[in-house]
Amino acid sequence: MKAYNIFALALSGLAAVSFTACRDGADDGSQAQRQMSPLKVEVMNMVQRDVELKSSWFGYTRGVEQADICPQVTGTLIRQVYWDGSICEKGELLFEIDPSVYKAAVDQAAANLGAAKAAKLQAEAAREKARQDVARYEPLVKSGSVSEKNYTDALQTLKEADATLEQAKASIGQAEANLASARINLDRTQVRAPFRGLASKATASVGDLLAANGKALTTMSSIDPIRVDFSVSDKQALAKLMADDIDLKKGTLGMMPEFELILSDGSVYNQKGKVVSVDSEVSRASGTISFIGHVPNPGYKLRSGMGVRVRAVTAKVPNALLVPKRAVVTEMNHRNIYVVAPDQTPRRIDVQLGETLTLDMPDGKGGTAPMLMQIVTGTVKPVEESLREMGYDNPSDAPVIVIGSAMAAQYSKANSLITNQLKESGAEVDPSRLGRVNPSAYIYTKPESTTPSITAQ
Repeated sequence: MKAYNIFALALSGLAAVSFTACRDGADDGSQAQRQMSPLKVEVMNMVQRDVELKSSWFGYTRGVEQADICPQVTGTLIRQVYWDGSICEKGELLFEIDPSVYKAAVDQAAANLGAAKAAKLQAEAAREKARQDVARYEPLVKSGSVSEKNYTDALQTLKEADATLEQAKASIGQAEANLASARINLDRTQVRAPFRGLASKATASVGDLLAANGKALTTMSSIDPIRVDFSVSDKQALAKLMADDIDLKKGTLGMMPEFELILSDGSVYNQKGKVVSVDSEVSRASGTISFIGHVPNPGYKLRSGMGVRVRAVTAKVPNALLVPKRAVVTEMNHRNIYVVAPDQTPRRIDVQLGETLTLDMPDGKGGTAPMLMQIVTGTVKPVEESLREMGYDNPSDAPVIVIGSAMAAQYSKANSLITNQLKESGAEVDPSRLGRVNPSAYIYTKPESTTPSITAQ
């Protein structure tokens, strides 16, 4: 009798499996074997659902309309009307500059206009007299009653009267312009809000001497809606450009998705924004394209200058297969997951990793907790096909090993080695003698720090 002893070391020598087969007619065909102890693992069923892939970018807020409010005339600031940091309506009075000099200028310009109008009346009277003289001399010069010189002098006087009248009219126009300018300067002593928005604190105090076009008195921003500026990588933007229609007149992409704002404390703002404009070129420095969005801000919680994260859906994956991130095992540049087959043996599936998502999963206490989930697809064959070969027609019925997957990989390798060697030797494989796992439900719990610190919380 010739015996073949087949040994496979599994789990780094923790279990040795020995199969003895009699080729030349053993009495009962029995085999002496030592079975590997069942491995305790924690499993979670594969998740199959439609998922949305999101990307996020850094941005900052500013007013849709934003302006520095500067004095346009020189003078002493005599009054601040608004409260620092308050909402001001369009046309509302913000500051008042001493108007006395400008009122005097208006009065002087009005007087000059009156004098110009009087001069025009005099010029009209002189012209009328000159015209009458010409009309009277014309028939008399033909009869010889009036000399030719008198008639010529009357014509010259009429021309001079016409010129004087035109000059008087021009003086009136100039006087009217001076009066309008004086009134504008007088109006500018009252500094008003150019639009509805939030006025920041004043930078000048009552009594300060202000210079025309000097430093800003305050800054105003229209913050409902508020503007968000952010930059998107050219690759992501190009995908969107290729997918949607472009409105070249407005410079926007058709059907751009809504986006969320993630504030500095990690919370998500309760209003969603909309992209309203896309820049025309890619930045050479950063390789990104600038986007502009508007976000409703009815409660004025968002203020200009805030740093935010902009998050938007960039793609949708129908019937995606997801497993917990920690269930993926890296082996020799391969990414694998291990599924418990119906016969309780661990089976390997070579996968390709997709996006990593944060999904709310059951926490075992009747609630949910955010968990990192990994989208996986098959490399050699589709994951669904591999699962059907194991006996799972529905991917959601397949238990994926989450805790103990590294040890399960050793069991899977040992089972594969044993099965291959038995087949080569012509012996039958007894499935009951293969390495098995003892699965229990994996319940995700949010990690808690043992260090009692504010940062850890």
